[in-house]
Amino acid sequence: MLSSSSSTRPVDEDTTKYNPLHKSAEADKFQIFEQWLRDNGAQFPQLELRQYDKQNDTTKNNHEDNEGLCYDTIDNEAEEKKDGGASDMGQSADSVAMMSLDNNNDTTAIDDGSNEMRSVHATSPIPPQTVCVSIPKSCLITVEMGQQTPIGKSILHSDVELDAPKHIFLMIYLLWDRKVNGSKSFFAPYYDILPQTLRNMPIFWNAEELQYLEGSHLLTQINDRSDAIREDYERICSISPHHFPTIASLDDFRWARMI
Repeated sequence: MLSSSSSTRPVDEDTTKYNPLHKSAEADKFQIFEQWLRDNGAQFPQLELRQYDKQNDTTKNNHEDNEGLCYDTIDNEAEEKKDGGASDMGQSADSVAMMSLDNNNDTTAIDDGSNEMRSVHATSPIPPQTVCVSIPKSCLITVEMGQQTPIGKSILHSDVELDAPKHIFLMIYLLWDRKVNGSKSFFAPYYDILPQTLRNMPIFWNAEELQYLEGSHLLTQINDRSDAIREDYERICSISPHHFPTIASLDDFRWARMI
């Protein structure tokens, strides 16, 4: 999981050793991810991942909120600081994205990513001052790990200026490790649960969908964000022309930036 904290795991350490014995036809990727966390020392005894039934979302959510058992684990303020207002765009994206999908006769042609989403719920009331989640450093992807990759070293040895340097190194490790180690990576169970599409974010909308935001300042924010991501990608390609383009395309880079 991505973190700006330091870690003792060097990039050249064997990260291909995790081979979960519990993999089976019955175990989906989210169950495998939870077990991977537990196998490596994570503790979250009062929490669970839950998939929503679209038809019953509203009823279920209202019921859980009334019982006080539903807790939102997304720190919107932190996301806003990290992505410069991207969370605001995400909040308004869902209804407009679904509006676009509803107007499309072939709804199966567009994946809005909802099937890839899970929410964290408490299984029982949690008293104040309780440690809800404990994740060991070995399960964290850090800035330092990205800096230790060949591409990260090239960035450090250059004078290139990037829009979000710390976040870039997290992205670099994620993209590099997924490409180089793939399913053998120590972090493969984490990579497997990442959404393949982020269509709930306007930065990934097409021109027709963006028309719903006409007259809104969000269009300027989206264009600025897209330009910053493209410029960062091109700058990294310029200092690692034979390596980075083989690791990630601009679309890959944009996806990792918004994860």
